[in-house]
Amino acid sequence: MKKLLLFMSALLLMTACSKDEDNDDDSVPSTEPSWAGVPSKPHEMFERTVLVYISGENNLSKQIATELSELRQGSKGIGNNALVVYVDDANSRRNPYLLWIREGESVDSVTLDSDPYSSSPEAMSRILNFTSTYYPAQEYGLVLWGHASGWMIGDSIATSSSARIGSWDDDTVNSRRAFGVDNGENTTSVVGKWINMPTLANTLAHWKHLKFIFADCCQFQCIESAYELLGVCDYLIASPAEIPDRGAPYDTVTKGFFEKSEKFYETIVDSYFAQVVPWSLPWYEYNSRTPLSVIYMPEMLNLATATHEVLTHFVGEEYPDMSSLIYYMGNQNSSKESVMYDMNDFILKHTMRKSPATTADTAAYEKWKEVFDRTVIYKKNAKNGWASSGQVVPSMFQYLKDDARYGGVSMFVPQNRPNSWYEPYTSNGVAFDGYNKSIKQTAWYYAAHLNDFGW
Repeated sequence: MKKLLLFMSALLLMTACSKDEDNDDDSVPSTEPSWAGVPSKPHEMFERTVLVYISGENNLSKQIATELSELRQGSKGIGNNALVVYVDDANSRRNPYLLWIREGESVDSVTLDSDPYSSSPEAMSRILNFTSTYYPAQEYGLVLWGHASGWMIGDSIATSSSARIGSWDDDTVNSRRAFGVDNGENTTSVVGKWINMPTLANTLAHWKHLKFIFADCCQFQCIESAYELLGVCDYLIASPAEIPDRGAPYDTVTKGFFEKSEKFYETIVDSYFAQVVPWSLPWYEYNSRTPLSVIYMPEMLNLATATHEVLTHFVGEEYPDMSSLIYYMGNQNSSKESVMYDMNDFILKHTMRKSPATTADTAAYEKWKEVFDRTVIYKKNAKNGWASSGQVVPSMFQYLKDDARYGGVSMFVPQNRPNSWYEPYTSNGVAFDGYNKSIKQTAWYYAAHLNDFGW
């Protein structure tokens, strides 16, 4: 599937990209490429190829010019590696395009023959395969840039309990599907089509095994999303919280994409975390950072087993209250809707922080935490809080002060709250199953045997 012969049809559908004289930003290189269109042949083998997949046909489109400028800066001095960038923005005067950025310049530039939904698995596969054919490497990395909603994907989540089964339903326009909303109209609307996690995992599983996935999008680092990507990548680098519109500072973060060090991910996280974004709400002003963590994917099975075991020590207790560290409130107007709890804080609260905590509780938490630390191998705690659109009120940031509580990965916990979004509800005329039922369609639910607890 990855041989050159299979790309002949793709080549016929690609056209040369010339400078867009009507361009109103700097998304397309200001200099002419060294040759026009599709490369005449694949490049020589690189050590690592990293594809930055920019799904920006939405309200993030205006950020893309800055991101490309930072990527050009970050590409300097990366050695025998390839930085490839796919761009789909809200500019109606051009189709999505692909760049090879090298030493600060956009060298190769290829434009698609059409403007597909970048959230469709077919479009994504086309870009993935084109990248590995013309920029082959010993190993690969992927950056997912755009909007995301964690595992909460409305009424169209694909069942993934027994296998990675995914669909991209053209009829369900308003459903939230975890990553990469594309409105299909070259506007700044965020009403469009998403790709759900099982479909994303299935698409990537049919490509190359990835050294890492860096998700530069909101709330990607939840255990439910991460588990769907089991076997797809070695490391998942992301935030459990919202991120600022500007995203990562790629002029510094890009260096980490190509580091040979075993702990290359620390450069990515540290560079991102160093970025301070002034943020203000009518009643609150603060200098925000982005909380981040790194999951070592081969340990995920062990974490699922350990989580099931530790839950047996407090199952049946009252569900957590709003004093817990959370990353998302499904209904911004109701404290009942906290749906993304910090995983470590949740387990800690119901074992070690119980009053009084028994010896058995302490041992159970410490045993689970040992596996958790082998899985979540690196993290940064944004103690002053992150840039929030209101999904989390700033009063929640007080719980970040204690490093012992912060785990950097979220986890959904079902709750018995009638007349809430946990139970079946209707929003804007669309019927939803509710979070308590939707969680049962994730692979994590079955891996951790959450059904054993009546969840």
